[in-house]
Order: sequence, then C-alpha cells, then structure tokens
Amino acid sequence: MILAIDTSSRSGSIALVEHGLLKSERTVAHAGPHAGWLLKNIASLLTDASLTLEKIDLYAVATGPGSFTGLRIGITTIKALAWAQEKPVAGVSTLESLALNAPFAAMPVCPILDARKSEVYGALYTFTRGSLETDIAPAAMSPKLLLSSIEELYPAPAPILFLGAGLEVYREFIEQNREGVIIGPEPLWHVRAANIASLAAGKNTVIQHPVEVTPFYLRKSEAEIKLQAEEAATPLKPC
Repeated sequence: MILAIDTSSRSGSIALVEHGLLKSERTVAHAGPHAGWLLKNIASLLTDASLTLEKIDLYAVATGPGSFTGLRIGITTIKALAWAQEKPVAGVSTLESLALNAPFAAMPVCPILDARKSEVYGALYTFTRGSLETDIAPAAMSPKLLLSSIEELYPAPAPILFLGAGLEVYREFIEQNREGVIIGPEPLWHVRAANIASLAAGKNTVIQHPVEVTPFYLRKSEAEIKLQAEEAATPLKPC
C-alpha cells in the first residue's frame, strides 16, 4: 500500500494506492494552509478506507519544484510518518506528476507552476508507448525563455498541451506568444497524489530512508537570498 501526498502549490492531494489500483484519493484546488489541512485529511482518508498507518508499505511525496513552504510541510510530514512506522519514502518530481494528468496526450505536455519573480517552474514531456520522456528538464525560467526552448524542439504551430496552476498567471502570455497552444481543462491543472504514487512505484524511482529525502527547489528561497545578502554586506572583523 502506498500513501502519497502533494503540497507543492495551493492545491493539495492525498491518495492511497494498492498494487497499482487507486483505493481512495482527495484533491482540492485550494487547500489553504497545508499545515492545518494535511494531517487531518490523511487521518480522514485512512478512516474512510478502513486502514491504519501500519498497513502502509511505502510513503511517497512530491519533492518539487514548488512552493518552498508547501514542500517543507509535505516532506516533513511524510518523513515523520515513515520514520515512526520504519517504512521507506519515495520522492518524485512535481512536474512529472502534473504531466501524468494527460497520459494519453498525442502531443508534448508542458506542466508549469508559478515560481514568482516573473518566472515559472516548467518542463516538457512526451509520452512514448506509455512511458514519460523528458524533452526539457525542470527549471525555473521566464515564460519567454520556456516558449523559446519549446520552439527549438517543436516549431510552431506544432501543438503543445499546457497544464498547471502557472496558467492562472501566464495563460494569456502563452496564448499570445505561441501558435499551437492547447490549454488543458482546469481540473488537470492540479497535481494528483495518485500520479505521485504511480511514479513512486516505477522501476526507476529511488526508494530512500526517510532522513535522506530532501526538497528539489531549483532555486534558493527568499530567506536564503536575504541571509546571503546580509552576510555579504557585513564587514569582516579583523582577527
């Protein structure tokens, strides 16, 4: 049994998957503060499925990219649960999980999240015989650079399917600056925990001890940037 969660953006998702079959899933578009939403919904999902944590064999979590605070909450929660039950953890890509919302797409899929600072977290994938192939690796970049990178591989008007909450901010820009854009329906903009479980069960996924799981940030947090700036501005004291 796999317990999988996502807290990488404003949406939230929890799923229970057994032998590749979805037993139960809860996905909300606006979860609110994940610290208050996550644990009570895990408990509720387990209760509804007549399960306890002792039945969980593997814990899975989206490790990023995404919201710094959201990722920390989700990863810390999963690590604590797995540590207490002495079970392993699989960390998987947020953007890969999002791309799996369209597993039968005949065109490349571009999942995007709002990275703030006029940037997106984006990547580009294609499905080949049911297998997810990476055309553009996850990165933090401007929407303009993302479209330029896609153009190099798939010149317009080749169709590209866009998914993800980053469309809430950049949909208009993308549609105005790229021919062949297909915007997926809004229910497909949210990361599903069932997809995280599916990736966690894949043969190429690294299964880790809870202490080994870390966020995949792509760039430094505001707190780290501010600390570095303060340290750089502080004159060195003579020895």
